[in-house]
Amino acid sequence: MSRKMGARRMEQAVRAYFARCDGTRERVPQKGGGFSERQIPYTLYGLCAAVSLAPEEVLSAAHGQSDAAGTVLLRALVQVAAYIQERALLGELNATVSQAALKELGLTGGEEEGLEPLQVILDEQGEVYGR
Repeated sequence: MSRKMGARRMEQAVRAYFARCDGTRERVPQKGGGFSERQIPYTLYGLCAAVSLAPEEVLSAAHGQSDAAGTVLLRALVQVAAYIQERALLGELNATVSQAALKELGLTGGEEEGLEPLQVILDEQGEVYGR
Protein backbone atom coordinates (compact mmCIF):
# COMPACT_ATOMS: atom_id res chain seq x y z
CA MET A 1 0.00 0.00 0.00
CA SER A 2 1.38 3.36 -0.89
CA ARG A 3 0.95 5.71 2.03
CA LYS A 4 1.16 9.42 1.52
CA MET A 5 1.71 10.07 5.22
CA GLY A 6 3.31 8.41 8.20
CA ALA A 7 1.47 7.08 11.24
CA ARG A 8 1.82 10.31 13.22
CA ARG A 9 0.46 12.49 10.42
CA MET A 10 -2.26 9.92 9.76
CA GLU A 11 -3.34 10.02 13.40
CA GLN A 12 -3.47 13.83 13.25
CA ALA A 13 -5.58 13.65 10.08
CA VAL A 14 -7.95 11.14 11.67
CA ARG A 15 -8.37 13.28 14.79
CA ALA A 16 -8.96 16.36 12.64
CA TYR A 17 -11.61 14.48 10.63
CA PHE A 18 -13.57 13.48 13.74
CA ALA A 19 -13.20 16.99 15.21
CA ARG A 20 -14.55 18.53 11.96
CA CYS A 21 -17.57 16.22 12.09
CA ASP A 22 -18.16 16.95 15.77
CA GLY A 23 -17.79 20.68 15.09
CA THR A 24 -20.90 20.64 12.91
CA ARG A 25 -23.11 19.30 15.75
CA GLU A 26 -26.25 21.31 16.24
CA ARG A 27 -29.32 20.95 18.43
CA VAL A 28 -32.56 20.73 16.50
CA PRO A 29 -35.88 21.30 18.28
CA GLN A 30 -38.41 18.49 17.86
CA LYS A 31 -42.16 18.69 17.58
CA GLY A 32 -43.68 18.22 20.99
CA GLY A 33 -40.59 19.46 22.81
CA GLY A 34 -37.11 18.18 23.31
CA PHE A 35 -34.11 18.37 21.05
CA SER A 36 -32.14 16.06 18.81
CA GLU A 37 -28.53 16.53 17.85
CA ARG A 38 -27.41 16.42 14.25
CA GLN A 39 -23.95 16.56 12.73
CA ILE A 40 -22.00 15.48 9.70
CA PRO A 41 -21.79 11.70 10.29
CA TYR A 42 -18.62 9.67 10.58
CA THR A 43 -18.24 7.60 7.41
CA LEU A 44 -15.70 5.33 5.77
CA TYR A 45 -15.47 7.63 2.77
CA GLY A 46 -15.04 10.73 4.92
CA LEU A 47 -12.23 8.96 6.76
CA CYS A 48 -10.67 7.96 3.43
CA ALA A 49 -10.75 11.54 2.20
CA ALA A 50 -9.11 12.71 5.43
CA VAL A 51 -6.17 10.30 5.11
CA SER A 52 -5.94 10.45 1.30
CA LEU A 53 -6.37 6.70 0.81
CA ALA A 54 -8.85 4.60 -1.13
CA PRO A 55 -11.39 2.60 0.89
CA GLU A 56 -9.69 -0.66 -0.07
CA GLU A 57 -6.36 0.63 1.24
CA VAL A 58 -7.87 1.79 4.54
CA LEU A 59 -9.68 -1.51 5.10
CA SER A 60 -6.65 -3.57 4.14
CA ALA A 61 -4.29 -1.63 6.41
CA ALA A 62 -6.74 -1.59 9.32
CA HIS A 63 -7.52 -5.27 9.21
CA GLY A 64 -3.89 -6.22 8.56
CA GLN A 65 -2.54 -4.04 11.41
CA SER A 66 1.01 -4.76 10.37
CA ASP A 67 2.25 -1.31 11.37
CA ALA A 68 1.39 1.78 13.43
CA ALA A 69 -0.63 3.33 10.60
CA GLY A 70 -2.77 0.19 10.38
CA THR A 71 -3.48 0.42 14.11
CA VAL A 72 -4.48 4.08 13.74
CA LEU A 73 -6.84 3.16 10.93
CA LEU A 74 -8.36 0.25 12.86
CA ARG A 75 -9.11 2.52 15.82
CA ALA A 76 -10.67 5.02 13.41
CA LEU A 77 -12.86 2.32 11.81
CA VAL A 78 -14.01 1.20 15.25
CA GLN A 79 -14.92 4.80 16.08
CA VAL A 80 -16.94 5.04 12.83
CA ALA A 81 -18.63 1.73 13.67
CA ALA A 82 -19.49 2.93 17.20
CA TYR A 83 -21.04 6.06 15.74
CA ILE A 84 -23.14 3.98 13.33
CA GLN A 85 -24.34 1.64 16.08
CA GLU A 86 -25.19 4.51 18.42
CA ARG A 87 -27.24 6.22 15.72
CA ALA A 88 -29.06 2.99 14.94
CA LEU A 89 -29.86 2.37 18.62
CA LEU A 90 -31.15 5.93 18.99
CA GLY A 91 -33.43 5.39 15.99
CA GLU A 92 -31.63 8.01 13.92
CA LEU A 93 -30.38 5.46 11.42
CA ASN A 94 -32.24 2.60 9.78
CA ALA A 95 -31.06 -0.79 11.06
CA THR A 96 -30.66 -2.17 7.52
CA VAL A 97 -28.52 0.81 6.51
CA SER A 98 -26.42 0.57 9.66
CA GLN A 99 -25.86 -3.18 9.19
CA ALA A 100 -24.75 -2.61 5.59
CA ALA A 101 -22.36 0.15 6.72
CA LEU A 102 -20.85 -2.07 9.41
CA LYS A 103 -20.45 -4.89 6.92
CA GLU A 104 -18.65 -2.51 4.57
CA LEU A 105 -16.24 -1.69 7.41
CA GLY A 106 -15.53 -5.39 7.86
CA LEU A 107 -16.52 -5.20 11.52
CA THR A 108 -19.46 -7.59 11.64
CA GLY A 109 -17.31 -10.55 12.72
CA GLY A 110 -19.02 -13.81 13.38
CA GLU A 111 -22.23 -12.93 11.58
CA GLU A 112 -21.95 -15.25 8.63
CA GLU A 113 -24.79 -15.58 6.17
CA GLY A 114 -26.26 -18.95 5.38
CA LEU A 115 -25.64 -20.61 8.74
CA GLU A 116 -28.52 -22.54 10.22
CA PRO A 117 -29.42 -21.95 13.86
CA LEU A 118 -27.68 -24.22 16.35
CA GLN A 119 -29.93 -26.99 17.66
CA VAL A 120 -29.26 -28.49 21.08
CA ILE A 121 -30.97 -31.78 21.97
CA LEU A 122 -31.06 -33.29 25.45
CA ASP A 123 -31.74 -37.02 25.71
CA GLU A 124 -33.24 -38.80 28.73
CA GLN A 125 -29.82 -39.15 30.41
CA GLY A 126 -29.16 -35.41 30.12
CA GLU A 127 -26.62 -35.80 27.33
CA VAL A 128 -26.22 -32.75 25.09
CA TYR A 129 -25.94 -33.11 21.35
CA GLY A 130 -25.58 -30.41 18.72
CA ARG A 131 -25.06 -30.17 15.00
